[in-house]
Amino acid sequence: MVTLSAEPAAIPRRRPRLGRQARTRLLLILLMLPAILCTAVLVAWPIGKLIQISFYELRLAELMRPIVKPWTLANYEAATGHPGFLPSLMATAIFVFVGTALALVIGLATALLLDLKLTGSSLVEILVVSPWSVAPAIASLIWMFLLNDQFGLVNYLLLASGLVSSPVAFLTSPDVAIWAVTFATAWKAYPFFTIMMLAGLQSIPHSQYEAAMMDGAGRARRFLAITLPGLRGFLRVTVFLGLLSAFRNVESVLVMTGGGPARSTETLAVRVYTETFQFLSPGRGAALGVLTLIVAVATTLAFLYATRKRADI
Repeated sequence: MVTLSAEPAAIPRRRPRLGRQARTRLLLILLMLPAILCTAVLVAWPIGKLIQISFYELRLAELMRPIVKPWTLANYEAATGHPGFLPSLMATAIFVFVGTALALVIGLATALLLDLKLTGSSLVEILVVSPWSVAPAIASLIWMFLLNDQFGLVNYLLLASGLVSSPVAFLTSPDVAIWAVTFATAWKAYPFFTIMMLAGLQSIPHSQYEAAMMDGAGRARRFLAITLPGLRGFLRVTVFLGLLSAFRNVESVLVMTGGGPARSTETLAVRVYTETFQFLSPGRGAALGVLTLIVAVATTLAFLYATRKRADI
């Protein structure tokens, strides 16, 4: 007698389910995917194309055709070996660092004034935001006329008050022009700093100031012990954005001085424009653009690294 035994049916394996944390991460990735794709298309691809063009000696008309020339470092050698390269670095340093610092000081002072909520603060807020609402080219035109050494309002007031005996060549003197352009650019940028600093001031609990006053701390002590620590995170973000904006600013210099006089206001960003569109050399302009990008990224990363441990937002 033969006994047959039926084998038990195989139990289908259940697919392992994602944990809650894994599902949350997957959802975040899916939500960020459109932004990642936009960044890749609008940022990564142009930067890659810029780097590619910088290794070829091209004319502007050749950009519309496939590149068949051999790659070379001639553009970088010409850019760094040009006698105006180091002066451009110096002009860029003044324009970026002094302009950002000036906008920060004016913005912080204005924010402290607005935070007092004095009578007429609403009108002051409107006046503060007004430079931000003006197009950069229009703002540069306004300052170009104000600083004109023949009919400018600034020279008229200086002469009328007796502070100077002859008109000051704000935009035609190589020693003064870069400072005049930097100040005009800081005037255009300081409303952003004011808004950011005011938001930071309003986020600091008022109870901290009350406790400090009860301990006998004066205004200077309260500012150093409470206000500045409370603004560290806001300062970090604001200065970071201000540096990036200053590095890519080209319209202020082009409108006010065109890079002159004697190339004293020719920043790296302006040189990129002139090499590409005036001298019709996109390869050399791209090389300067890559160098400008390296300087800007290195500067901002150094700033973020230096302030990373003290930021609280």
